[in-house]
Amino acid sequence: MGRFKELYKELRSYVSPTYITMLVAALVLWYVAKLGDTYTTDHKVVVIVDGERIDVDCIIRGKGTNLIGYTLFSHSDEFEIPATEFTFDMDSVDESGQRMHHIATISMQQALAARMTGVEIISVGALPSIPYKVVCE
Repeated sequence: MGRFKELYKELRSYVSPTYITMLVAALVLWYVAKLGDTYTTDHKVVVIVDGERIDVDCIIRGKGTNLIGYTLFSHSDEFEIPATEFTFDMDSVDESGQRMHHIATISMQQALAARMTGVEIISVGALPSIPYKVVCE
């Protein structure tokens, strides 16, 4: 601990506290200015479609302030979206004979874009097929 104090005293004789304060202020201002630029990043959200939980990998773009605000302070990375909002691009049958359908990626992208304000959804990753549910009215 004594060696650290000696080093601190030696450095303090070369560098003034005002210089350090201005350096820190310049770094903070530079960082704030850079947050105004537009950035693209990967983001994972959870979509619940008629009770089926789907992990969706998205590429989102927005201003740095919006991206930081969205990723750090937004606790709504889980969206419940009814199947009626989607279009489906193919049907299949799994091993057990259950009829499955696949959500079109553009449909998922549009549904998420309507819910994720302040950022632009550039693309959506591959989506798994979900069980087909018959709705009786």
